[in-house]
Amino acid sequence: MEVYFSVVIPLHNKEAYVAKTLNSVLNQTYQNFEVILVNDYSSDNSLDVVNAVHDRRVKIIEHNENKGLSASRNTGINASTYPYIAFLDADDYWDSTYLETIFSIIKEYPNESVFATHYRENFKGKFFIPKSNLPISSKGKTFLVRDFFEINLGRLILTQSCIVLHKSIFKKVGYYDEDVTFAEDIDFYIRCFSTFNLVFLNMDLCTVLNYDPNSITNRVSHKKTFPKLHKYLNNSDSLDKFINFYIYCIYRRMKNESASKEMRVYRKQIKYNSLSVLQILFIYLPLPFYLFLIRVKKRLLNKGYHISSY
Repeated sequence: MEVYFSVVIPLHNKEAYVAKTLNSVLNQTYQNFEVILVNDYSSDNSLDVVNAVHDRRVKIIEHNENKGLSASRNTGINASTYPYIAFLDADDYWDSTYLETIFSIIKEYPNESVFATHYRENFKGKFFIPKSNLPISSKGKTFLVRDFFEINLGRLILTQSCIVLHKSIFKKVGYYDEDVTFAEDIDFYIRCFSTFNLVFLNMDLCTVLNYDPNSITNRVSHKKTFPKLHKYLNNSDSLDKFINFYIYCIYRRMKNESASKEMRVYRKQIKYNSLSVLQILFIYLPLPFYLFLIRVKKRLLNKGYHISSY
């Protein structure tokens, strides 16, 4: 049985990137796919860029208002006609063998429903492999991850741009929460991987843009709606630790923005016994010194050095 993919690309004000993103799909070595591009009320020339690409496999759906990433992904899922959904953000791109590799993995693990590869980050033309809990011996290998939450107590080993899911799972775990406007992927991962395993290839076949001034992840986040992670507690030890880690991550983001009120709210929720000494130190660092370290980190990134407390 042949495998067909529906590639869902949410698009909002990415005119500088979307052509490369779309071409990375159209130039795949594996060609059994459709592209569903959801224009989420872009105010720049993104739609003109996409319309200049003439390929019958590309379907454009337009929102009549800006609904956000979750709604755009849900629109793409519901419009898809093929059984496997591959997500790709409009400022990221795939290596040419990405879909062919996923196809091979699906054939190797026919009873599984979620598949992903590792990724690299592009920070202003400098490329980094994110630090994670993946063992060095797993590089280049495919394996089954039965406890997603344990292996992701740190930087995630995947992003939304390098995950493929069988369409049937959305009926079991639900769609993306459209009320959540930040960290909607974390909310979905909790529901997804509480039920399903992950088939993972530790190979960097996707490039993710680390910095874009128009990106949702670089706007003022304390004004956004975060998922209510506490409702998922007390299902397993590894999930509880995963949730606590992301509460800590949200706290750190609030601290980055000097959002004192929100910092106090999230700090009260953190359980310190599952954090590292360095992570606890960052909680207690006085704000001026903390912000100084954040500025130093950004300068190092500009020079090609990537450091992380995660």
